Amino acid sequence: MAGVKFLVCALFYGDFPALAQRCALSLRALRDTGAVDLRIGLNEVSAASRAAIGAALPGVDALHADPQIYKYPMMHRLVHGYAGDATHLMWFDDDSCLVPGTDVPRWLQAVAGAAQGTRGMLGAAYLRAQPEPERAWIRAQPWYTGRPFPAATRFATGGWFVAPLALLRRFDWPPPSLRHNGGDVALGALCHQQGLEVLDCHGGIAVNAGDSLVPSSAPRRGFSEPPLGLEG
Repeated sequence: MAGVKFLVCALFYGDFPALAQRCALSLRALRDTGAVDLRIGLNEVSAASRAAIGAALPGVDALHADPQIYKYPMMHRLVHGYAGDATHLMWFDDDSCLVPGTDVPRWLQAVAGAAQGTRGMLGAAYLRAQPEPERAWIRAQPWYTGRPFPAATRFATGGWFVAPLALLRRFDWPPPSLRHNGGDVALGALCHQQGLEVLDCHGGIAVNAGDSLVPSSAPRRGFSEPPLGLEG
């Protein structure tokens, strides 16, 4: 993993102790490699969930918010409050986890190799056509370069992704205008405007997975809003 070190961050929410434990055990496996730094955010996390997290991750660097401050404000605090030597953010929502049986050191090395090979981001890649209100929001951002919009924006879904910390710091990402929904597509748009790749690389991760560990099967919980807080 020469040249790449991950700051692993995760966001936990609410009273879902089984889910919190599942994610926290994945984070423990990553921390046990000795090759990552770890910070977590707790948005209105219940006592039962805190206990599960604490049992799996004693002494973890955690930020607490009660009432919650939503996903992207917490992400900003976790990322921009970090002063270590990691080169890349690896982000987990609490309903994402490592697939059971994964050889974690070997997996981490593979992800590091993929991250080292691009200046862009990694994750479970999707396409989404963005309506005009979202395009207008993009045009107002400091990272907009005038590059023509694609028919559909390629992005890494926000439940698990990897991005260079230098990129996030350069553009002070995520911006204050983001609260909870749409930031993943917006980061894909930033990559497009900057000529950066969004690579599909999520083997070994169950992203936004329910009990079955099928990706994108977890029920939506808590706060919801239109993408970027904008009406379409």
